[in-house]
Amino acid sequence: MLNIAPLILIILPVLFQLIVGTKVIFDKKPTKLKFGRISLMSFIFQMIFSVAAIFIANYNLSKYFDQHPNTTRCGMPFLGVIFGVALLFIVLCFIIFLQFLIKKWRERKVK
Repeated sequence: MLNIAPLILIILPVLFQLIVGTKVIFDKKPTKLKFGRISLMSFIFQMIFSVAAIFIANYNLSKYFDQHPNTTRCGMPFLGVIFGVALLFIVLCFIIFLQFLIKKWRERKVK
């Protein structure tokens, strides 16, 4: 189960922002959470989950190399997790920016 955990952890904040951020923008009823707070939560969760994903990937690699001592040690899977974290961080920032523009466009359209 720990093999897929880093991927799930780094995707969760992006999905949270897509679902909840879109709901806050397009929902007619006022909610407790504002768009800025949702975006900040997604951003903080992305940082926390990224660190957790890197630690889990490191644990998975060390566990694999302990079980298979004669294999050549390679850090490419770990590097893949780091670049995946960076890519999804950029995607999250892009989604927040787009949702912010849509929110401002809708507010200006209503006035």
